[in-house]
Amino acid sequence: MSDADTPILIATNISKRFGHTQALDDVSVSFRPGEVHALMGENGAGKSTLGKVIAGLHAQNTGTVVLDGRELIPGSLDDAFQAGIRIVHQELAQCPNLSVAENLSLHDMPKKRFTVDFAEMERRAAKLVHQLDPNIDVTRPLGYLSPGRRQICQIAASLDQDESGKTQAKVIVFDEPTSSLSISEALVLMDITRELAAMGLTIIYVSHRMSEIFTCCDRVSVLRDGRFVATNVVRDIDEPTLVEQMLGRRITTPDAKHASSPIAEAIEETLADAGATHDSSAVDAKKIMLSVRNLRSPGKLRDISFDLHPGEILGVGGLVGAGRSELMDAIFGLDRLASGEILVDGEPVPAKHPQSAIDAGIGYVPEDRRNQGLFFNLGIDENILAPIMARLAKPMGIRSLDKELDAVESRVEKFQIKTASLRETTPGELSGGNQQKLLIARWMMKGTRVLLLDEPTRGIDIGTKTEVYKLINQAASEGDAILLVSSEMPELLALSDRILVMGEGQIKGELVGDEMTQTNILTLATSEEQHAGATSM
Repeated sequence: MSDADTPILIATNISKRFGHTQALDDVSVSFRPGEVHALMGENGAGKSTLGKVIAGLHAQNTGTVVLDGRELIPGSLDDAFQAGIRIVHQELAQCPNLSVAENLSLHDMPKKRFTVDFAEMERRAAKLVHQLDPNIDVTRPLGYLSPGRRQICQIAASLDQDESGKTQAKVIVFDEPTSSLSISEALVLMDITRELAAMGLTIIYVSHRMSEIFTCCDRVSVLRDGRFVATNVVRDIDEPTLVEQMLGRRITTPDAKHASSPIAEAIEETLADAGATHDSSAVDAKKIMLSVRNLRSPGKLRDISFDLHPGEILGVGGLVGAGRSELMDAIFGLDRLASGEILVDGEPVPAKHPQSAIDAGIGYVPEDRRNQGLFFNLGIDENILAPIMARLAKPMGIRSLDKELDAVESRVEKFQIKTASLRETTPGELSGGNQQKLLIARWMMKGTRVLLLDEPTRGIDIGTKTEVYKLINQAASEGDAILLVSSEMPELLALSDRILVMGEGQIKGELVGDEMTQTNILTLATSEEQHAGATSM
């Protein structure tokens, strides 16, 4: 065995329990120097938990983590850090109001007598950041940077150096590093990942995105239900086999509505098995459920007009920054500066306020479930009931606990939300996939007629995605009108009845039928002119 094949990090017989949940069950995996080693599995499979055990954020119940021949202290972040293990979190754990340099120096602020040595701070930060991106100004507030560059700064912080200038990190855990990035930003990050591995660092790469695994990873270990399944050399395995290891079954159906890909196959197979395939011919084109007229917002939206019919899934495509999320915010009443007319079933939504939208029958699943969607200090029950609690209440606003319990239990059962308790469990204790299903369950209730879905499958595995696809199509088949934003083109093409393409805050064009292709979406998204049919109804 060559030095390159000798493991630098060995996790042996790792088990970890959270309350009644067995997150890891006797998992053993080894990692080599200079490799990008992916951890894959469905939401709740234990991959992020394993990464956090290795980084010292969680103390395992049984098992050992050995780095360079030394056993690490379980649950000791300091011991793992001193040994050379760093972690880059999925959620950007930064202070946006502070400068880049200040963020990188929070753990070790350089001092000059009785004051902070800002010149040394900026010099040190620039040395770290500019080896990854020389165009980042370390004196600027971090919040002004794009998500991709903020992620680069977080990676740079993990490359802290000793007095001789040598990087002290040996192992870096990337936990879903591209979940909030655009395609171009993700490609830059993957290039950086390969460069770090070429420097001899071991990269543990947690991701749901198949394309990233086959682009930048050397080996991939699969977990399922907290147990180790297999470790594969990436060049020796194909995507269907990897999906089969993750799900425990093989997806083989070749066709979907407008696409042919593993994602499209997953959609078609799941919907067919459930008898819930969405029939485009069932769309009631004679009736308009949502009508948007001349919607504008300074610096965000320009003269948006379109109609959405009952039973229709209307996709919204475009590049990052095109105005898709801003459109959703404006329709739901979150943008107080927006002007224009919004009608639901022919009736105007009276005020630009979320409560007015909810009263009109509009539900909104935002892109950022952590900061915009879920209430992490409330239980599962109150998260589901938030929009309808007043509707279920008795006279004088007294809560009807029996009605609430019936509503919550039916939602949890229908959406297969895995939770230990309806009242005591909070969203933070759920996997990412169950968090997303919880957020969708909130709005797919009686009374919701228009459903706004902004990146509804971001950050969840292919198995949970198929469940979400089924729920979306069921809602449409029951007559709900759905406006869907997705950056995953196979997903957008497979689910949508037609697609509006946005760019620079306006609708650049509309695609229907055979026109709905990735090429046409990108062509419209990058065009400088508004094409014919852009505001067609």
